Amino acid sequence: MIRLLALAALLVALPAAAQDALRIEAVPTVASGMGAAEGPFTLLSLRDGSIVVPHDAAARADSASAGWDLGLRGTEVILNGGASGPGGVEGALVEEPFEAVLSVPATLAADGEGECPRGAARVVCHGSGNGWYLYTGNGVEPLPERTLVIRRADGTAAKVRFVSYEMGGPMGSGLPRLVTLEVMPLEAQ
Repeated sequence: MIRLLALAALLVALPAAAQDALRIEAVPTVASGMGAAEGPFTLLSLRDGSIVVPHDAAARADSASAGWDLGLRGTEVILNGGASGPGGVEGALVEEPFEAVLSVPATLAADGEGECPRGAARVVCHGSGNGWYLYTGNGVEPLPERTLVIRRADGTAAKVRFVSYEMGGPMGSGLPRLVTLEVMPLEAQ
């Protein structure tokens, strides 16, 4: 009977834990074309899902602040730390599904540390198969077995799942790409 009650309590707790996930829907981001590294990043706060600086903002003063965690430009990702910003954010792209990531890895890096096979050295490398996605016949497909883990300068941490990447219009149209993310707080170590 005790085991049955413990199982029931666990089943009740699991949906509550899943509700802590923040879904950030259809974040607009642009790039001038496949493989092009041009244009500004859309800068996000992963604490509340807000866009701190949109890709098309005329004034970008907030980009020099600790008010954002992650930036998106097309399929490129930057973290607000190291070579990409003053926020002190470090991270790791781990080879585990989102649900399996329960803690912050022992080793984290900032953008500019290490190497990437293509483009600038970042925590999330750019290029199909190098980071969070693959190019497929249907476009950009997130890799479900890869999860981004970040730790902010204040010690708080989160895990990030890239859910989808949708084209807002035909290639070269200048219309934004729409990225959907799921974010969940983690216990920092």
